[in-house]
Amino acid sequence: MDNPCFELKGSLFTLSVLQLFENNLSLLKEQLQQRIQMAPGFFNHTPFVVDLNELSDDTSALDFAALKELLLSLSIIPVGVKGADKSLHSKLEAAGLAIMAETKTSHQNTTDSNQTGIKPVVETEPEPELESEPEAEKKEAPQKAEVQQSPARRPAKVVKQTIRSGQQIYAPGGDLVVIGSVSTGAEILADGNIHIYGTLRGRALAGVLGDQSAAIFCHCLQAELSSVAGIYLLSDDLPEDKIGASVQIYLDNEKLHVETI
Repeated sequence: MDNPCFELKGSLFTLSVLQLFENNLSLLKEQLQQRIQMAPGFFNHTPFVVDLNELSDDTSALDFAALKELLLSLSIIPVGVKGADKSLHSKLEAAGLAIMAETKTSHQNTTDSNQTGIKPVVETEPEPELESEPEAEKKEAPQKAEVQQSPARRPAKVVKQTIRSGQQIYAPGGDLVVIGSVSTGAEILADGNIHIYGTLRGRALAGVLGDQSAAIFCHCLQAELSSVAGIYLLSDDLPEDKIGASVQIYLDNEKLHVETI
């Protein structure tokens, strides 16, 4: 083939998972709208995989076309479905949804599973692996934070390495401390504060359950996106004199402030 106009490559991407517990699209829409109000920047045009593994109802009764239309109406991009048996494959193909295979390289952290069942999933290369959370911590669902109030915090989650592009790290119920940098294309989230002892080049979202007292602290600010309790700044919105500086980012009167430390 002369002068090929494309090339096929293998790659890894960060995807979030929408874990369904029951077939109730009206309730799903209501609860998703509540979550989106807390962190609109996180959900806006974000790709999701729908997981049926915990669905208590008969999966054959699920209207995949209606589910896809619901998610798209909320600016959520459904890319595929996991946990579907072969009898559902024709329905998924008709709805234009991919059939996702289970992966052993996914690191999952449950966030507020009693509410909407949304699970951040990290697709990573096999080496090096981040330290996994204790099993007891994985099973414990964080409590939903009330707006303008600090929830009871767990001990901080500490990651002692640079977060690479394509990785997503979440600290449920507490602070996240990164002893390293956050690369472009990486994303870190915490129910509490975020501390970065390095350069923030990717996305940092603090107070993702609505805690307006949360803040982001970093030694060198070059962020793609910074967010506290759903209010966010893009890289183009950062004050020029704060780029590359050691800063704190906090929320006051529903506006993000960036101050030099």
